Amino acid sequence: MSEATPDADIGTETTTQPEWVSLDPGEEVVWTGRPAFETLYGTIATGLVLTVVVIGVLILLGVPFAYVRIQNTEYVVTTQSLYVKTGIFSTNIETVDLDRIQNTEFNRSFWGKQFDYGSISISTAGSSGAEISFDGIPDAPAVRDRITELKRQRTEREGTEGEGGDAPASAAQLTELIEEVRATREAFERIERRLADGTDDDPDDQSRTNASSP
Repeated sequence: MSEATPDADIGTETTTQPEWVSLDPGEEVVWTGRPAFETLYGTIATGLVLTVVVIGVLILLGVPFAYVRIQNTEYVVTTQSLYVKTGIFSTNIETVDLDRIQNTEFNRSFWGKQFDYGSISISTAGSSGAEISFDGIPDAPAVRDRITELKRQRTEREGTEGEGGDAPASAAQLTELIEEVRATREAFERIERRLADGTDDDPDDQSRTNASSP
């Protein structure tokens, strides 16, 4: 009856003695090996699943916050100014007068193109960037055109009021000047009359005049 070979039964990879193993007398290495690299596949798959889950959870947690932020953000355009109200725990209001607007820019992100929304950046004279912005608004190009038109109308209106306001001011100043000249002339006339009356009626002056005559 033949004896079974241990190596044949076990399926030896290598019988090299590792340096970190200390063998007793008569002890031999039968098999050595390492964990299969295929075990990484499960770890990677688990990590990917967890990553997707975590990202999904973070995204889902961010949705309510984004909703509250949108609910607390409001943009207002008037015939004189632009207003932006933001803030969740506190309210922040920014305003820019139409006559201070230097430039308006429209931009649209990838998602903005898909869902038809965009942002408007408003710059003012002397600023190094956007003073305020209307972010993520529907029909942004039309809103930008409306702001540009309102600015033009305000500029024209101020120019007209300025031209109309100069004429009454000039007339008032001229009237005041005429009154001052008239009052000054009347004052000189009164002084002349007093001087003339004083020369004719004062006997001392008349005596001095006669005495000095040859």
